[in-house]
Amino acid sequence: SSCCNYIRLHQRTPDQIWIRVVDASALWCQRSGPVTVFGMATNSSFHHFSHGHHDLVLAVDYNFYGTRMVTASSDHRLKVWDRKDDGWTVTDVWKAHDAEVTDVKWNGPFVGEIIGSIGEDGLLRIWQEDVLEAPLSGRRFKRIYQQPSATRVPYMSLDFKNIGTETYLAMISRDGQLTVCEPVDHDNLSEWQILWQDYLCKTPQRTEETGFRLSWHHEKLPAWPAIMAGLDRKSLSLAVSVMDTVKIFRTDKDRKFYTAAEVRGSDALIRDVAWANGSMRGFDVIATASKDGIVRVYELHTPGISETSASEPKRTNDPHSGLKSPTFPKPHQSGIGAGLAGGPRGGRNEEQDRPGRVNQEAKLVAELTAHSGAVWRVGFSQMGDLLVSTGDDGLVQVWKKANNDQWMQYAEVDAIGDI
Repeated sequence: SSCCNYIRLHQRTPDQIWIRVVDASALWCQRSGPVTVFGMATNSSFHHFSHGHHDLVLAVDYNFYGTRMVTASSDHRLKVWDRKDDGWTVTDVWKAHDAEVTDVKWNGPFVGEIIGSIGEDGLLRIWQEDVLEAPLSGRRFKRIYQQPSATRVPYMSLDFKNIGTETYLAMISRDGQLTVCEPVDHDNLSEWQILWQDYLCKTPQRTEETGFRLSWHHEKLPAWPAIMAGLDRKSLSLAVSVMDTVKIFRTDKDRKFYTAAEVRGSDALIRDVAWANGSMRGFDVIATASKDGIVRVYELHTPGISETSASEPKRTNDPHSGLKSPTFPKPHQSGIGAGLAGGPRGGRNEEQDRPGRVNQEAKLVAELTAHSGAVWRVGFSQMGDLLVSTGDDGLVQVWKKANNDQWMQYAEVDAIGDI
């Protein structure tokens, strides 16, 4: 069948939610009143538990293996959880910032248990677990690095990328300044240096609503058609949402950043961006969450190499598809972002033909409209075959690409219920 299995979930009681979705990734939901976090208990069921923070949970992230979780809250605290016997227990909780903690990420597993966090106090902080400290002591995760925003404007998003034991970190501030860093020594994350730092747009007005988010391409190698076209095999790839546009940055053979493509088509502010794993498919898949309530899915192709792999969007009469017929903007020839490895960089590099650079084209393949309000977060499963979105309507939507190349609604979690 060309359709995916469609599953709808409703809240059964004020305190319990049940779901059965095969191969779904772990989810978490914020509800009015007591807040509930959902995690995969087995391959076919979910369970819930209270997070215990004193205010709203603003971010959550899992470690590489999915066995540990960290939650960030408006109460200025981080809380680390460990999965035991299909349940979650608190390992430690501590005050991480002097303001709301707006984003948090686990680093890869190769250099210890490392967490990065950003807050409204304008600081990036990196924490490392000290297993000699007792659990629930408030001292188990030590701060090993701190970096204030260069513009004194708080960061909005951060993300780690790992290539073996190498670690890279990207942050973007609320005024649109992107910073990419690497450790001076990749075996020691207590000292970092800036690879590239630049403004991606005109500085917004203080009263203007802004939207800046970023996501690394987390796989070791780029898609093979891009490598065949000349892209450096060791290229770092980063997607950054800048207001209503997504910029795709890559590095060339000299580790200088340049703009490989620009993703357009959103009519509203972009709240989040996600880059799917699965480069073996021959092209990249990127999803955005927009204020207009639409989840947009794009494919990033290398001209002359991967056109035969492109999937055109198709009209459908299936009420569960959430797909409306999108229009395809003409690919925009973007500028070149420059950054030299080893220190702070500014300015732009206009040389288009440097070794290891390939320009790419973004194609809008789906506009998913099942949400009835603004969409705030999107994310892909580890294999890149499931897309999860959540928004103001209190629903968690799970999408899957069907055999007819359409993105279909695969499951729906109603975190509010018919109260």
